[in-house]
Amino acid sequence: MKIAYVILAHKYPEQLVRLIYKLNTDDVSFFIHIDKKADDKIYHHVLTQLKDFPNVSFIKRYHLTWGSFNIVKATLKGIKSIVETGTYFDYVIQLSGQDYLIKSNEEINKFLQKNKGREFIEYFSLPCKKWYKGGLTRLESWHIRWKDQDFSIPEKREFKSRINSLLYSLLILLLPKRHKFPEGFALYGGSAFWCLTGESIKWINDFVKQNPKFVNRFNYTYCPDELFYQILILNSPFKEKVINASLTYLEWSNVNSLHPKILEKDDLEKLRESEKLFARKFDMTIDPDILDMIDKMILSKS
Repeated sequence: MKIAYVILAHKYPEQLVRLIYKLNTDDVSFFIHIDKKADDKIYHHVLTQLKDFPNVSFIKRYHLTWGSFNIVKATLKGIKSIVETGTYFDYVIQLSGQDYLIKSNEEINKFLQKNKGREFIEYFSLPCKKWYKGGLTRLESWHIRWKDQDFSIPEKREFKSRINSLLYSLLILLLPKRHKFPEGFALYGGSAFWCLTGESIKWINDFVKQNPKFVNRFNYTYCPDELFYQILILNSPFKEKVINASLTYLEWSNVNSLHPKILEKDDLEKLRESEKLFARKFDMTIDPDILDMIDKMILSKS
């Protein structure tokens, strides 16, 4: 079972290196993206720590602003790099640098072997109740992020400054309506983390090359990484092979949270009981012991 991991990271190089070391086997390859905004020390630290790994490649770096299209660009660049190796991978799995495995490599292989040919991606039809205004505004409005703020145009917005309010009103008037999403595509959303077969990854790479207008339609879209792959795969020849599930365990502090809960030692039992293969999100500056506990109490007994 050959597996390729596409991993997006922006901080905590020690965590990323630890994840690589833990996942590393003879049949695994890693395609790593380090956020271009990250301090150069982080990038060079990772390069130095992994320089002797022949199965580690680094993806062209993008500025990964939260919720931006560049997140999709980075994963697509990883997919392109995987296809261009000419190596056949049974599965390609997307992770972040703050993820960690909660099943051993043997169990991961066993699970994927048992489910060989199936696509794992969480999805739900749009509109849906769990997303603001059914989620359709993610695609129908212009989403522009400026100075760490997200602007959804044409939604009205008030500012403390009358000049800023006036400028924003003018922007709403001048900016044209977004083109409708291409006909024939049913709309879906879901988790940004997926596990897809090598066949579907090659299909995605071919589709992207042949349909640049479709890809560019996700520019100025809110959190397109929670839409792009769902819409592609659920409108593809692989639709009937999809298992509606993410293989990554995560928790949300509340329904309106923008980021998942940081997992700590108090969450260990839930991680032990989970059937997922991976978990996120971990932060060693908040809980430096949780990954050691996973190694000792979960992975060593797998």
